[in-house]
Amino acid sequence: MKLATAIQRAPVMLRSALRDLRHGRLLGGTVRSRHEHLGAFHATNSPYEDLDRVFRGVSVGPADVIVDVGCGKGRSLNWLIDRFPANALYGIELDPELCAATAKRLRRRRNVTVVCGDATRLIPPEGTVFYLFNPFDSTVMSRFADALLERGRPATIVYYNAKFLEPFASDARFSVRELDDPALAHRSAVVTLS
Repeated sequence: MKLATAIQRAPVMLRSALRDLRHGRLLGGTVRSRHEHLGAFHATNSPYEDLDRVFRGVSVGPADVIVDVGCGKGRSLNWLIDRFPANALYGIELDPELCAATAKRLRRRRNVTVVCGDATRLIPPEGTVFYLFNPFDSTVMSRFADALLERGRPATIVYYNAKFLEPFASDARFSVRELDDPALAHRSAVVTLS
């Protein structure tokens, strides 16, 4: 990172570090995927500020169960804990080491459950709101969309860095609304399944 960019980003990085520490430890950096052959991408952190933006306008009630698909180190779970402290929260992570570390760090949070494995097979039946930060490739995204359809229940998908919208856009049972906030670092969308 160039010095000018580092200086410009320093306030955001400091705020993120302080929020991370409030939930147990620093979560900066990317963890390279050992499961690329399964369609999984590297684990990176969602910026706290962008989580505020992508969830703006998403209706989340006290009975909603929120699922972080590909939760990685759990920064999004940190944000969800702060924003929706009374809701049941799930994190699903394919990488067993990453999953175990996140589960251990958040073990005292009674409303948080972190499970390890394939998100297309581990969707909690009670899940209603799903957050994705581009966790996997188009093939797995198609399987994920099919798994949501097979459940036969309404769902809201908050999709940050929405690279693979096609499985949702090509099926009339899903409604796709792309977010047009220029402050977002990545293309994002909210997908609903009625």
